[in-house]
Amino acid sequence: MFHLRGSLALSFFRTEKLLQQIREQVPAVTRMRAEYIHFIELDEHLLEEEERRLRKLLAYGPAAEGASADGEQLLVVPRPGTISPWSSKATDIVHNCGLLKVLRVERGVMYHLETDDSGPLPASKREDILPMIHDRMTE
Repeated sequence: MFHLRGSLALSFFRTEKLLQQIREQVPAVTRMRAEYIHFIELDEHLLEEEERRLRKLLAYGPAAEGASADGEQLLVVPRPGTISPWSSKATDIVHNCGLLKVLRVERGVMYHLETDDSGPLPASKREDILPMIHDRMTE
């Protein structure tokens, strides 16, 4: 299994709205962005041309900027043992494009949170943010 970075997961408006909600609970958070991360399960290694085709298929939406080394990263993925509707459709599309070595494609969201001191968030503050960024029944 390997992963590929994707596009921005939230619009500017949704990012600002979520950041405002987070800052009400954790004022130290100064910046936030969310980007898709694609997880690809393979039957065997892809040839260079196949990997190029897969990357092209998974390049949609506005490009995410470079990742910051500062702050906190929180990854939200579907619950273990489940296959999301997005995954089912994406895997079908990948197979229809001739990439049969791909067993499954799944998508998660990586949240990058920067704080005023550029340090990691204490565990208690992270716990305050989690309900705002994921649905505990499905993710």
